[in-house]
Amino acid sequence: MKRYIPFISILAIILVVVAYFLFFNKPVEKPKELTKVTVSQAFQHLLYIGLYVAKDAGFFEEQGLDVKIETAGGDAQTFAALTSGNAQFCQGDPAFVAIGYEQGWEGRVVVMAVDRVAIWGVTFDKNIQPFTDPIGFKNKTVATYPNPNTSYVVQKQLVQQAGLILDKNSKILQVQFGTELAALQNKQADIAQTIEPNVSQVELQAGKVVFSYPEAYGPLAFTGLMTSKKLIEENPALVQKVVNAYEKAFNYIQTNFDSTVIIAKKELPNLEEKIIRKALHRLIDSGCIPKHTKINEESWNKLLQIRVDVGDLKSYPKVNLLDNSFATESEVVK
Repeated sequence: MKRYIPFISILAIILVVVAYFLFFNKPVEKPKELTKVTVSQAFQHLLYIGLYVAKDAGFFEEQGLDVKIETAGGDAQTFAALTSGNAQFCQGDPAFVAIGYEQGWEGRVVVMAVDRVAIWGVTFDKNIQPFTDPIGFKNKTVATYPNPNTSYVVQKQLVQQAGLILDKNSKILQVQFGTELAALQNKQADIAQTIEPNVSQVELQAGKVVFSYPEAYGPLAFTGLMTSKKLIEENPALVQKVVNAYEKAFNYIQTNFDSTVIIAKKELPNLEEKIIRKALHRLIDSGCIPKHTKINEESWNKLLQIRVDVGDLKSYPKVNLLDNSFATESEVVK
């Protein structure tokens, strides 16, 4: 037995050396460097839950992206951040791509982040009953966001469709984002167009919804993710990665409601969870938050028609300002 001891000892030493080189002497792998990307958003808001899920659930990082979200303070401002080159992408009213095209700047909408007119007409006036025919706006003052925001344009078109005369038997009060409910409380307006979570907050404060714009219009391009034609041509792989992250985010929102609420609470810590839950349910159930990144062309054309009808656009763009080549309807994006 003793004569086997040296052999066993040598074998043990060899195994230790081999193990060292195999497991402990590996070169240290440097962490994969992420590509920095800036996304400018018009506002920090629940409507932009797709963007927040893409970031906070790790879908941007999975695509090799380090995304910085900057808040511009309005649709015009976020579009200016894109056209000036301060951001590679912007999220806001997609009509600005068409307006920008008429002014000589070429961009594209690559994701429709909100695919309904995600606004509701609310009031605290108990004498105003819910209605579906826009004739209900007769002799009413409606607070909207400033022109050329889609909320203003939609209201103007509804007034025209009802045969009403703007500023005579139906009025629009243009107010800054976040002040629309104050216009109700100060009795400057009878009805206020507003978005979630304001709608749910009004209902919890004894107010009510009297007009549903998503039901009135159906699919309509409301909030888009936009980028420049130049970036698409120079770095299509980057655009594809961003769209992939959005696709995963939309699928996550549809299938992981409670986890989506947690992300919304993180991004909007001043909102009560019960408000977030109620608001998210309304946005998802109404179809405002899409299921996929593929852009509905009918939705886009309806927006363009509205803009042409009210004079914000001279005519339909001569080129297709949507780019669906990056979009996918698959539930799993590799």
